[in-house]
Amino acid sequence: RIIIYVKRNFLRFYTNVFNRYIRGLFYSCGTGISVSPSLVYMGLNNVSVGKNFRAGERLKLRTFDSWGTLKYTPQITIGDNVNIETDCHISAVNKVSIGNNVLMASFVYISDHAHGDVNDSEISLLPPLERPLYSKGPIIIEDDVWLGEKVSVMPGVHIGRGAIIGANSVVTKDIPAYSVAVGAPAKVIKTID
Repeated sequence: RIIIYVKRNFLRFYTNVFNRYIRGLFYSCGTGISVSPSLVYMGLNNVSVGKNFRAGERLKLRTFDSWGTLKYTPQITIGDNVNIETDCHISAVNKVSIGNNVLMASFVYISDHAHGDVNDSEISLLPPLERPLYSKGPIIIEDDVWLGEKVSVMPGVHIGRGAIIGANSVVTKDIPAYSVAVGAPAKVIKTID
């Protein structure tokens, strides 16, 4: 009983210290990092995170200030009461905005960019790693959205408030508020009353 008591109180103390003192610190990075939950706020000066944020293990937040000679002004904003489960990856050269009360299951991938504009025939001839990062537009995920296991959200997508995206879906187009969307590509199958 004493060991359990000590473990619980140590965990509470550690959580309080983390929430109070480490949560708001941001350090310059520009290339992104893979992080454990206790380090999710470190290393990204262009990421902002709201209150009561929870993340599972191996959350990867990445922003790119530059790629080769190109310069970007990336931004990732995460609202209040957001819960992100294990092995998720969020990446930006433009903007990824996640609203309040968003729930993400494990293995969710969100990226506002790709390696090169596929409509540019000259660039598409280059090996993928040599192509400049290209964004079709920001990703906006409004409040109260639920992203199921292994969902991928592609560049330029707006997911409306209260939407539910089913497991293994690939979101390539806007999803209206209070809709249920599934599939690859994701299609609305139901509206929530």
